[in-house]
Parts: sequence; structure tokens; C-alpha cells
Amino acid sequence: MKYVIPVLLTVFVWKHSVAQEFKMTVENNKDGQLTLEDFAGDLPIEGYSGNEIIITSTSGRFELPEKAKGLKPIYGGGTDNTGIALAMEKNGNKISFRCLLPVTKGADYHIKVPDNFMLRIHRGCEKSGETIIQNVKNEIDFDGCHKVNLKNVTGPLVISTISGGVDVVFSEISKDKPISIASISGEVDVTIPAKAAVDLEMSTINGNMYSDFDLAADSKNMKKVGGNNIRSQLNGGGTDLKLSVISGNIYLRKG
Repeated sequence: MKYVIPVLLTVFVWKHSVAQEFKMTVENNKDGQLTLEDFAGDLPIEGYSGNEIIITSTSGRFELPEKAKGLKPIYGGGTDNTGIALAMEKNGNKISFRCLLPVTKGADYHIKVPDNFMLRIHRGCEKSGETIIQNVKNEIDFDGCHKVNLKNVTGPLVISTISGGVDVVFSEISKDKPISIASISGEVDVTIPAKAAVDLEMSTINGNMYSDFDLAADSKNMKKVGGNNIRSQLNGGGTDLKLSVISGNIYLRKG
């Protein structure tokens, strides 16, 4: 047993020594915007009440080999000015990060962003992985290929994915702009507050629509809504909410 403790301590130190972090101080207001491009793998993004953008990577792939000491890594997509294979650009309170790693390599990034910031995210089809966003109080614009999971958001939202489902749980519905959530191949599952005032449009070409709102029946349970397209007003109407799928079901739930 006396030999086990040093080994465990060595593993613990190694695991934590590879984590690397990049921080930037910003103003936590609705004029702020964070743009993320070309990130690979699962990408968790968390809004919080602070005033820093914090990007952490635990991949340990950025340490220079011994022969490269004194040199800088070179990437085809730009210059790493963060130390974690990201190219950063700043224009006032608008910040963008582009991942420079090639398709053959990946890294595990976790991003914390001030919760009032707007998010713009583009992920190409070659960059596989789920995007997980929570606790953001401003607009989110996502364009990608794979699964998207949003929790405790307000919108406005413009979500478009090619091959993957979209799960969204709204804490409230913003009245600023319309909301559009679309998937070509994958289910769309959306939860909104029971008293949300929205002008609803739902459509699916190869799938069904289900809801526990009063759209076409008196049942209080989740019910199938007939037809490939439906328009309805909830709680008198208000914010435009459009849900569309080509191949997959749509689920609209009361929160």
C-alpha cells in the first residue's frame, strides 16, 4: 500500500498540469458579442455573471516538443495568439476565436462567457461534436452540422443544423426578435414557459409533431398534431417562433 500513494499523486499532478487557460476581460453587457468558428469535438459553453471570457483546454496538445523550444507553432488557418491553438480578434466588445487545429487533430475546450453576451457559432460538417450552451441571456446564432443542446436560454435564437437534433429549454422568451430553430435530419425538442406569448409555426416533411399545448385537441397530455404544417397563437400571440424539420419529429412542451 505504501507504494500506491506516490503513484496516485503523480497521476493527479499530471492530469491537472495539462490544463491550459486563456482569459480576456470584457464588459458584461448586451453590446458584447462572442464569435466561435471551427471548433472540433464537444463544445460546452456556459454563461455566468462575471466579466471575463475564459477558455480552458485539458487536451495537453499544445506543449512544444523539446526540439521546438524557442520556436512558435505554425497553423494553416492563422496565428495562435492565445497559446491554445486559437486565433483571437478583438474589436471593442466584440471578440472572435477561430480554432486553428486541422481536422486530424482535436482539443477539449470549455468556454465561459459573460451571460449578457451575444453568441455567434459556426461549426463545419468536418468538425464533429455536440454544442452545449446554457445560462445565456442574449441572442444565439448557430450554424452547424451536429447536435445542439441549449438550457436556460431566453433567445432570440437562430439555430440551423444539418445532421443532428436540437434540444432547447427556454427560461423565458425574449420579445426582441423572432426565433427560428431548424434541423434537416434530427428531432427538434423545445420547452417554453406555459404562459409564453408566441405566434407559432411548426413544419416537418417526414415526421410528426407533438405538444401538450392546446393546438388541436383538448387533451392535457402530449398529443400528435396532424398535418405537415401548423400555425397557432399561444397566449394571445407575440414573438414569432418557427420550428422546422425535414426528416424528424417536433416536440413542443410546456415548461
